[in-house]
Amino acid sequence: MAIDSENDISDIFLDDNFLKDSSLNGDPLYEIGNSPIKPTIKRPKPTLNCVVCGDHAFGYNFDAISCESCKAFFRRNALRPPGDLKCRGNGHCEVNVEKRKRCKKCRLDKCFRMGMRKEWILTEHDKQKKKNKVEQNRRQRQPHVNVPGRRRRCIKYWKTLENDSVVDKIDLSIPDDIPLMTELDWARIHQVQHAYNQATALNKVIGVPLYPATQPIHSPLELIRIPTYLASIRLITFMKKIPEFDLFDSEDRVTLVKHNLLAVVFMHAVLLYNPLADTYHEHNTEDPIFQGKDWIEILGEEFYHQLTNVTTKLITIFQYDRVIVKVFLLLILFTKGFCGYDIIHEPSLRNHLIVFDTQNLYLESLYKYCLHHYGLVKTVTLFTRSLNEIFVIQRLAVHLKDFVHNHIDASQLSPLMQSVLQLTDSNSSV
Repeated sequence: MAIDSENDISDIFLDDNFLKDSSLNGDPLYEIGNSPIKPTIKRPKPTLNCVVCGDHAFGYNFDAISCESCKAFFRRNALRPPGDLKCRGNGHCEVNVEKRKRCKKCRLDKCFRMGMRKEWILTEHDKQKKKNKVEQNRRQRQPHVNVPGRRRRCIKYWKTLENDSVVDKIDLSIPDDIPLMTELDWARIHQVQHAYNQATALNKVIGVPLYPATQPIHSPLELIRIPTYLASIRLITFMKKIPEFDLFDSEDRVTLVKHNLLAVVFMHAVLLYNPLADTYHEHNTEDPIFQGKDWIEILGEEFYHQLTNVTTKLITIFQYDRVIVKVFLLLILFTKGFCGYDIIHEPSLRNHLIVFDTQNLYLESLYKYCLHHYGLVKTVTLFTRSLNEIFVIQRLAVHLKDFVHNHIDASQLSPLMQSVLQLTDSNSSV
């Protein structure tokens, strides 16, 4: 993999050049209007790119970041009968800003491949229902309302819906007193998505068979050296791309990553797992496929079933919504002592309040995001059911750490993985 494996966690956060791409210098901040997502540091406005053609985008349409052109194209064509569109080439036409109109078949295929959902296209009945709901809420929020600040906020929200520029589907059953998504909340969600995509793009796999080839894992050493290391390095990059993470004390960043990252790796598996094929693969990459059954050979059938069950349950609990999983990655990382490896000797945070406040920011945005898409009842159920599974992830992380301690020589691993797994290289100088 195109990463320096001789960095440990401390080096990663102290080295400002680590995993920086020259084309990404001066990364723009996620900013909507005049309201920056990062309250204490101003940064340039970001450029979101359409995942289909690469053109400028302003938000999510049908569950994927897309430009206005691809949004309209998908709405017109996604419900057409299979086989209605034909490719005049080889079925793999290039889709970019200049060539996106040349082949409808390949463009539509790419829309689906990048995660756009046809079931989110509103029918005429849905559109009329939404329009009626908008009018109803407008009437309810006329100037006689006693809380003008609240009224203005709601009007702005419904204008966003009416313009159809942020989302294409909303659960209209949300009661009027439910807190609504603000511009900062949307910016925070976009920020998480963009940071995750960047982290994946900056850490590509080399030296192993590319997708769709299967990469077998036969030993604990291979498990840590290949999929666990790849996930760890991408997740660290992901954290570094979150603006609020820069506000943490440098020692606190190291403590949180060193003691919580393994649990985050297990939550990350929810994004990779395909329950039907029992495989793990990062979406939209050329990563190899990892077989779930390999866990049996390495860690036993019981561990395999626990891992499979928790990832499958969380996929269902989270409504197959990858945004929810990505925010939970941050929430777990920001939970001091989550893994509980050695809580007595784990360092205290130097500035715990900023970590706590940041965790609350993302938790609040996630809660409102779920209310927005799934309504109050489903949201409460989602958070309640997910708690038990998150504790299962905690136990799996501790189990893997203990297993590695007993079966792997620390000198065979990179300093980064030694740090994550709390291993000591007996051959290294003190």
